Amino acid sequence: RISSGIMIIDQHVAHERILYEKAIKFQKTKIPLSQQLLFPINIDLSPVDYAIVKELYEDLQNLGFEIKLFSETSIVLDGIPADVKLGNEQNILKEIIYDIRNNREPNIDAKDYLARTFACKAAIKFGDHLSQTEMAALIDQLFATEMPYVCPHGRPVIIKISVDELDKKFGRK
Repeated sequence: RISSGIMIIDQHVAHERILYEKAIKFQKTKIPLSQQLLFPINIDLSPVDYAIVKELYEDLQNLGFEIKLFSETSIVLDGIPADVKLGNEQNILKEIIYDIRNNREPNIDAKDYLARTFACKAAIKFGDHLSQTEMAALIDQLFATEMPYVCPHGRPVIIKISVDELDKKFGRK
């Protein structure tokens, strides 16, 4: 609640904005935050998906994915970006690969597209329960970004409804 009305924040796109800006920063500095997996994960891929991983290998590493190219169609995942929820790492990587294979347009910057795709796949989902502390942290992180009002895909993060609009909706004016 704000004094001039209320703000409604979409937690998925808010988190997406936060993760996107972190991903861009990590790609520029080449100093990712990665968490080591206790047990590495072997992932079998199609030859096409393996080629995508090989093409984007350095950029995936810069995001925090620690990958070893194992054979012509398999990789070993040793580490993941710090913001990836444990237990979801293989799905997120496969969703990123799938999205790049099926939706990437040739004239779009590959690093930016990878950052946007990673942010979308790794962000908390609509309907995921957050505690009050988690919500407050999300809002603090959101307003520390360069562009808190739109997600990397251009959708609004925040909707503001003024007191006047609320009064009209309740038939007070």
